[in-house]
Amino acid sequence: TAHLNPGDRVTATVIEQENENGEVELSFRLAGHKKAWDELTRLLHSEETVGAEILDANKGGLIVRVGNVNGFLPVSQLTVEHYPRVEGGNKSKILERLTTYTGQTFQVRIIDVIESEEKLIVSEKAAKEQEQNAALAKYHVGDIVEGKVTGVVDFGAFLEFDEGLEGLVHISELAWQRIDNPKEIINVGETVKAEIIAIEHGKISLSI
Repeated sequence: TAHLNPGDRVTATVIEQENENGEVELSFRLAGHKKAWDELTRLLHSEETVGAEILDANKGGLIVRVGNVNGFLPVSQLTVEHYPRVEGGNKSKILERLTTYTGQTFQVRIIDVIESEEKLIVSEKAAKEQEQNAALAKYHVGDIVEGKVTGVVDFGAFLEFDEGLEGLVHISELAWQRIDNPKEIINVGETVKAEIIAIEHGKISLSI
């Protein structure tokens, strides 16, 4: 209240109609809380992208702040770029990787808001897909693209092209011969050409 002056217009919540002094008791804090959750609900329905500050991490994902409200960004809702690809799914190494994001701001979309439970769930993947769908409009099955390998996993390799679009080259589409380990034939950082073989729900499948 230090910044308030007589005559200022403010929003407050009535918490008691008549206290021991016979006065109406108001709360700026509760009013601010309600306003914050109303804004989150608006963002949920408008599907806008917002910044989420990463506060902390646990094995299930990231604790974030959107505006003045704390929420959660599950591991499953991270983009391919930030998903913790760890050999054997070692939980300690996953947490170690997630912890490195503390202090950063990710662009996310709000996917669940329940004010009564103070529940806020956000998705980085949903925000990325929205952006990717717009960029994808100019591409079709059969097009040849050239890009950089951003990740190699046991089921294939991820290829980034056209400044932000990312597709998966499944292990069966890496080469004609049988491959047991994609890392034997492709490495992160390599530039390769691939053909788009499918575009479904914003997901791009590629074939080298």
